[in-house]
Amino acid sequence: MDYEFLNGFSPKLLNVVTRDPGFWRDFSYRLMRERTSLHILAYVYGGSGKLQFGHREVGLRAGMVFQLWPGLRMVLETTAEDPICFYSVHFQYGVLHWDGVQATWRQGSGPLLIGDTIMNLEAAGPELREAFERLYRLWSEKDAGYEWESRVVMLEAVRLVAAGEARDSVGKGGSATAVREAIVYMKNHYSKEIGREDVARHVALSPAYLSSKFKKHTGSSPIQYLNKLRLDHAKQLLRQSEMPIRQVAEEVGFADSFYFSRLFTKETGMSPREYRKA
Repeated sequence: MDYEFLNGFSPKLLNVVTRDPGFWRDFSYRLMRERTSLHILAYVYGGSGKLQFGHREVGLRAGMVFQLWPGLRMVLETTAEDPICFYSVHFQYGVLHWDGVQATWRQGSGPLLIGDTIMNLEAAGPELREAFERLYRLWSEKDAGYEWESRVVMLEAVRLVAAGEARDSVGKGGSATAVREAIVYMKNHYSKEIGREDVARHVALSPAYLSSKFKKHTGSSPIQYLNKLRLDHAKQLLRQSEMPIRQVAEEVGFADSFYFSRLFTKETGMSPREYRKA
């Protein structure tokens, strides 16, 4: 899961449909596209089927989520005895990236960076199904503001999918567990003069390996994440106290108040003093 991607993810919904037994009867239980033209995020709520896309072939059943994106050859087959049923969200998307107060826009092309393109999320429980059901209902009823509300619910569905995949990854151990422990350590020690080596030592990994896995799971380097924690706490101190800027910097772990001020200004577009008065 890429949190940097999720922070900037901005979808434009085109349609939300359900594929049920009636749909499959009309299509003789086989749906084929020589070349897909949309992004699709789908939640299977019943039945079973077989999906072929690109060079992959996978069985689908209730509780699974799958993605498709433009440019794929796709075949989806099911049976009259156990027709697959799923909610399907059709959309385009882009990613808005903020660097301090400057933003850049990138048109989306491949799959969403929320895990695998096929995910078994049965353990996510009813919350995920309810999100897709609500999204389908909002889009179908088309009341005032339905596009905005549908977009909000889609973001919630994406959050649930990403969270379910992340829990599964942590449950399997490995680097996800180490990253989680590293974050806890940084939360508890951000006010001290710690660096990447200290965090890596705490989780018993080499600094380079930790940085690689941390970036993969969070979208940030360990130091970028640590600085975000420090700056967020600095904002609280600036708004809630009359503490001098130098002392604020020291309280959140910056030995150099000038470096703190430069970093703060880049992140917020205001100096610490200006932020306090804003």
